[in-house]
Amino acid sequence: MHLNIRITWPAWAWVNSTVDIVASLFAELGYDLISDIEYESRIKWWVNYFDVSISDDGSKFLTKKVDILLAFNWESLEKALSSLKQNATIITNKKNLEKLSLKLNSFNVLDLEIADKYDNTYLLAILAKYLNIDLGIILEKIEKTFARKWETVVNYNKAVVENIYKTYEVKTSKDFEIKRIGDPKPISYWNKAITDWAIAGKLEFFAAYPMTPASTILTEVIKSKKVTYLQPEDEIAVINSALWASFTWARSMVATSWGWFALMTEWLSFAVQAEIPVVAVLAQRAGPSTWTPTYHEVWDINFALNPTFGDFEHIVMYPSTLEESYYFGWLALNLADKYQNPVIMLTDKQAAELHWTHWEFKVPKVDRWVILDNPPKDYKRYELTDSGISPRVKVWTKNGDFIATSYEHDEFGATTENSELKKKFTEKRWKKLQNFFQKEWFKGYEIITASDLTGQTQRSAPTKMLVITSYTRYTATEFIKNNPEFGLIVIKFLKPLDERLRDDIAKLDEVIFVENNYSWQIENYITKELWLKYMDGLKISNLRKYDLFPFYIEDFEELKK
Repeated sequence: MHLNIRITWPAWAWVNSTVDIVASLFAELGYDLISDIEYESRIKWWVNYFDVSISDDGSKFLTKKVDILLAFNWESLEKALSSLKQNATIITNKKNLEKLSLKLNSFNVLDLEIADKYDNTYLLAILAKYLNIDLGIILEKIEKTFARKWETVVNYNKAVVENIYKTYEVKTSKDFEIKRIGDPKPISYWNKAITDWAIAGKLEFFAAYPMTPASTILTEVIKSKKVTYLQPEDEIAVINSALWASFTWARSMVATSWGWFALMTEWLSFAVQAEIPVVAVLAQRAGPSTWTPTYHEVWDINFALNPTFGDFEHIVMYPSTLEESYYFGWLALNLADKYQNPVIMLTDKQAAELHWTHWEFKVPKVDRWVILDNPPKDYKRYELTDSGISPRVKVWTKNGDFIATSYEHDEFGATTENSELKKKFTEKRWKKLQNFFQKEWFKGYEIITASDLTGQTQRSAPTKMLVITSYTRYTATEFIKNNPEFGLIVIKFLKPLDERLRDDIAKLDEVIFVENNYSWQIENYITKELWLKYMDGLKISNLRKYDLFPFYIEDFEELKK
């Protein structure tokens, strides 16, 4: 079973609690879900919507088509009509139908004259009764959701639900039989996942200026009460404060988006020169410049790969699942400490705000890497080593004084313009990440085929592979289940790029780069780095989308033409 419920409302209505209750109802019954929120930056009167896609088989993918619609005003209803499946169910206040009655003949309309301001509770109760959800469960969710309000408000909402169950006449849905299928599942969202495991990975300092779609990382840090944080006046202060915190031995992270990341670039270059670890979460959104800031596109790949001036190497990670967004938060902090370098973790508007059901996570292992507790009197902070990684000390350690400068320097940190030293220290900084994947325990990509998903042996391995990043992996996974001639290559590390990928691509007939941008940024980068154009018989194609929305399952049908 796959059920897609859309809850749509005017921007000023603030009915997010309805979405939370709908999602938690299904998670409580053991279903898997993934949600997609679309909202306009212009607050007054414009239409927002939240899709909650529910399944009983573990699948989590986005679809354009809606099975059940909860509409809170007539504009929201009208805008959603083109997305409704044939015979879809519409649940709304009766007054919203007056202007649209002629357009609703092919739908199952469940309406009600509502005289007070609690539209959300009435519509939610009708939905629950229509799907035959146990009354006790929805009353429990109502009480939990509105517990922060007056008791009279909680009781009134519960009375609304009970009255709907007693008096509202509706035939329960035959298409969707909703019953308990397993144990309750926790729900989280991507930015919270990044934050939670960064905190579990001993994040000690966080700085950010609120910026969609990275803002909720700051929100979750503040709510945790476990991390020292700073919300300064701009992103220059953000990155500076994080570098100073890191210099004093605090594990540090920043998060931002778009042009505000550009304000950090000078200090990222300083972090490379002074070998100060820091993690920067870059949450991508639509552009260029500032407008359409609440919508989705993946435009910043080139920027993340080349985030500042100078000749250097760094790490760019791009988690593709909720689970990866958890452990990449911890892994990024470990890698920043290990290689004493900036680590950029990419995310995007769509991923940042997706809510998911998930499994529980284990506490990660923290690794601060090369530390001297008793440095010698001639301690060299930037000692030239075979690995390029020099031993660090904690601040105030005896004999551990050194200079952290933006200038080229010697092993002690003293400024120099000596040509031989310049050559050696340039090579030192590049050595750190040489043969990165031979030294690490993980790969930079993952290959997925239909047989991996179904457990059934395929007659032959797929010869066409979709190259995917981020949350698109889930929807693409659903596509290849039913189209086993295609497989997936999920890129998790863009820099360094895992060169083993070239050998895997060499076995294929075609690679198809799936990107939410116009300029083929991932395709151009990987094609160049791995010399794909020089592979005999390899076809390189793409599937691009840059209309502000994510890839839906329907978008992949184009590949079958």
